[in-house]
Amino acid sequence: MIPRVLCSLSIIFLAVFASALPQTGTDGVEYIELEPEATATSRSGGWRSTKMQAPCCSRDLSATHKQDYIRAVKCLQQRRALNTTLPKKFNRFDEFSFSHSNAAERVHGVGQFLPWHRHFGHLHHQALRDCNYAGPFPYWDWTRDTNALGRCIRLLLKWASTPIQQSPLFDPVTGFGGDGVAGTYTPPTDNDGSAFPLLLEYMKGCVQTGPFANNVLHVGPGRRFTDHCLVRGFQEELRPFLSQPHISNIMSQTTYDNFWNSLDGIPFKPTSALHDAGHGFMGGDMVSFYTSPNGQYVSTLKENSPDRLESLLDPIFFLHHAGLDRIWWQWQNVDLNNRLYQIGGRVSYQPPYGEVTLAYQLPFPGLATPWVTLRDSMDIRMEPYCYTY
Repeated sequence: MIPRVLCSLSIIFLAVFASALPQTGTDGVEYIELEPEATATSRSGGWRSTKMQAPCCSRDLSATHKQDYIRAVKCLQQRRALNTTLPKKFNRFDEFSFSHSNAAERVHGVGQFLPWHRHFGHLHHQALRDCNYAGPFPYWDWTRDTNALGRCIRLLLKWASTPIQQSPLFDPVTGFGGDGVAGTYTPPTDNDGSAFPLLLEYMKGCVQTGPFANNVLHVGPGRRFTDHCLVRGFQEELRPFLSQPHISNIMSQTTYDNFWNSLDGIPFKPTSALHDAGHGFMGGDMVSFYTSPNGQYVSTLKENSPDRLESLLDPIFFLHHAGLDRIWWQWQNVDLNNRLYQIGGRVSYQPPYGEVTLAYQLPFPGLATPWVTLRDSMDIRMEPYCYTY
């Protein structure tokens, strides 16, 4: 076995995208604050951001911030939903699921996919602030798990690889817990009226390690309302779609329309891509059309019906989508003059497809927040975001 000390072979737990609040280095993590060009009181003014240094081959989020982030997520799962039309057992975490599911048909498989999820992530981060989380917000850098040995070792040992599930992201103490345990969950076999049956081979079992091992979920799988555990079923075969060669191809696209299409695969395209592969790797609830965020298939239900509620059951959802936001910003930043406000693609996944524009209103039904135009989500350095990568 190769000694772990070679080339600092620690796999990253979480990389970090910037906190909108200046942080101190009391936990041994260094921050750089960019001085504002003007007061960041509106999108037309200057901007301020903070950026954490991410040294090569090191964990970028401190143990203190890891633990506090998970505490804040559990806080949301314990607080009553602000939307009082939902059943009393639904919490603030469920509330985001409710909004996502009600907007899903309008924001998946379309050009507004990335802008909508960028702002949705921001709203989730604000809710975590309400739970007194003051640290940076994490994203999943898939390449640090799929290329876990680091450049210097990979050059010497091209055959070597480490399973993604060994990432500190899934650490039972400082992470989000590991894979589901076979034999601990029996998927329901009744007919729930769904046009998209459960992918039983992905429903391995209950998560029995980490901070969410004892969670009782109230929604799903599918269209059911059942109390059940958090289910996962890791799928290592999707590793290529989370690896650097696939992401390099995405980053090589020269138009926004090609960019977002190259990272979005199943179910709108015949093969997997980065977005759906992240969901697919996790398996379990994350791959159900109804209890994963991919809720574009519930068109027969009324918008405000609790029966439309799909839960973002796995907190990894937000890290995965923050990772997508990160590479979108990196793509924009290659040529800000031409890419910062570049948008394109169909506005509907069903005919007539139309064309998305910067004037499109991003919908967030069920959340106590005003809708925003797509244009307002394009520059992360501006209010209300004020962060960079």
